Amino acid sequence: MARPERPAHADQVIAQKVSGTMMLLHLGTGRYYSLDDVGLRVWELCDGHRSAPEIASLIWQEFDAPAQQVEQDLLELLEELAAEGLVTEGAPAAARAAEAP
Repeated sequence: MARPERPAHADQVIAQKVSGTMMLLHLGTGRYYSLDDVGLRVWELCDGHRSAPEIASLIWQEFDAPAQQVEQDLLELLEELAAEGLVTEGAPAAARAAEAP
């Protein structure tokens, strides 16, 4: 699966925060995954509305990390999450516009 442009949590994933770690369970495969503090924040930001560059910008600001490294690491993480079926493509632009007040 290709990296989604606007990542969103897959329907078959249950997430639970445990001691600063995000634990994920894919109900379809029965596999567990864990995300560290930065991965946890990325997961929270994968709402289907934010683009990968928008998420990267928020991460590098919040964690005071080099922007280029954050973007590279984020893209790798999103590719891994997509390959495991944990994230999917979020709302298309038309749907996002319709939801806006």
